[in-house]
Order: sequence, then C-alpha cells, then structure tokens
Amino acid sequence: MGEIVAVKILTSLWEEQTLPDNIRVTWRRGNQKEIDQAKEVFASYLADGWLAFADEPTARQQIFEFNSRCERIILMPPLGGG
Repeated sequence: MGEIVAVKILTSLWEEQTLPDNIRVTWRRGNQKEIDQAKEVFASYLADGWLAFADEPTARQQIFEFNSRCERIILMPPLGGG
C-alpha cells in the first residue's frame, strides 16, 4: 500500500501532516481506481508548485511523476523567497 503525505512548515519546524485539503490519499497496488485517484491528486499539487519526494527505505529523492510502486510520497509546499 502507498500513501501521499504533506509536510507542513511552521517557521523552522517541519511536521508531517495530512494534505491541506484534509484528505488522506492511499492506494493499493493493483487497484487501478485508487492509483488513478492518487495520480490525479499528485499532479494537481505539482501543478501548483509543490515538490514531491519518494520516501524509500534506502533514500529520499525528488520525483516529478507519480509512481504507484512508491510506498510513501511526501509533498512539500512551495517556499517563497525574495
């Protein structure tokens, strides 16, 4: 089973939270309906400028396309700067 979580940034404190829309996104391998829904959520957040990372046991790396084989995908909101 896979899931998508978001990182909420408060000043310098990072905590994992549910997605801002208060939804929980999970999918089971082989369940195409759940995978398609997760892929849609993933694409909408990336289109809004969020960053995505595959959180695998051996490493965490940035991803640009949804991969249903990931056990966990972490979404991070865009950080303003200036």
